[in-house]
Amino acid sequence: MDFEFTLRQKLLKEAAREVMEKEIIPIADEYDKNKLLNDRKRVKELFDKLIPLGYIGIFVPKELGGFGLDYVSYGILLEELFRAYGSLGMVVSAQNSFGGIYPFGTPEQKKKYLPSLLKGEKIICTAVSEPNVGSDPSGMETEAILNGDYYVVNGTKLWITNATISDLCELVAQTKRGSGASGICHLILEREVSPYEAKDLHKLGMRSCPTAEVFFNNCRVPKENVMVPPGEGLKNILRIFEFMRASMALGSAGIAQAAIDASVRYAKQRHQFGKPIGGFQLVQEMIADMAVEADISRLLGFRALSMIDKGIRCDKEASMAKFYSVEATVRVTSMAIQIHGAMGLSEDLPVERYFRDARTWAIPDGTTQIQKLIVARNMLGLSAIR
Repeated sequence: MDFEFTLRQKLLKEAAREVMEKEIIPIADEYDKNKLLNDRKRVKELFDKLIPLGYIGIFVPKELGGFGLDYVSYGILLEELFRAYGSLGMVVSAQNSFGGIYPFGTPEQKKKYLPSLLKGEKIICTAVSEPNVGSDPSGMETEAILNGDYYVVNGTKLWITNATISDLCELVAQTKRGSGASGICHLILEREVSPYEAKDLHKLGMRSCPTAEVFFNNCRVPKENVMVPPGEGLKNILRIFEFMRASMALGSAGIAQAAIDASVRYAKQRHQFGKPIGGFQLVQEMIADMAVEADISRLLGFRALSMIDKGIRCDKEASMAKFYSVEATVRVTSMAIQIHGAMGLSEDLPVERYFRDARTWAIPDGTTQIQKLIVARNMLGLSAIR
């Protein structure tokens, strides 16, 4: 097994690190405290800095306007971005899903929507979770009922990233009451054509990333905006989850690495009992544990992404990567606070933000417990759910 990055991937990582150090890390605390990513103009300005590196559309084929690179390269970029600023990482991750338009959209939909999404001119959100629907998307309650040439949408979505600043929404909805997975479809909503309302929600961490409750009230969507037909919707959600969960492992590794970097610096600078606290064995043990946790997260994430690159299903591997990495990063950032002592609790240093972001990152796209059930189901051939 070759663990070495290609020359191109190494150069990509170096370029991303340089931009993060100069452009993103210096603004992260201010943006987080003031929730400035709720400003569309600011988000688009940041997209302009990130797009040349490949942060948006890196795996989209060149003929569709993307970079045509691999998913492992995207993981490399994602780790650097989350190391700099977790909330921006969430915004970019949501944009980079393209609402499934690539690869699931029709040729007409790709031609119509991808160019503006790849350029960051339009922002998209993907609406799956609901007040009563999270881990079980087959229980979808939001309805999209066909009426002539339009689907009429009614319902509420919850915890939807980028919703307040979005121009487009990929909506996952039920087309027939009580039909379960067989009625689930994906629709593309253009906000100007099919208006929806979004209310921002306050969170423990990732505070400046816009996350919203979204309301659809007799929202009319042209039937040609069906992206995934009824009956195929749940299967496509699960395919998207594989990619998102594998990617989250690299985002977690990025947050962990930021906490490690801060802890190493502080342990060298802070003196007690006449020497740097990094010279004490228990501090060194924590630093070593943190490094191992971050590396395991990377390895699990890159394994899953490399499988996606090869076209291999990896629901077990993606779930392993997701549940281990997010929990590991909570442990790493908690140790970072411990190393910093009382200063680790202060908003004057970023380690408390890393901890809040890590704890929040453990929930989206399936909790740790759901991921463990997926792994065990694959190993036993028995489902604990249904």
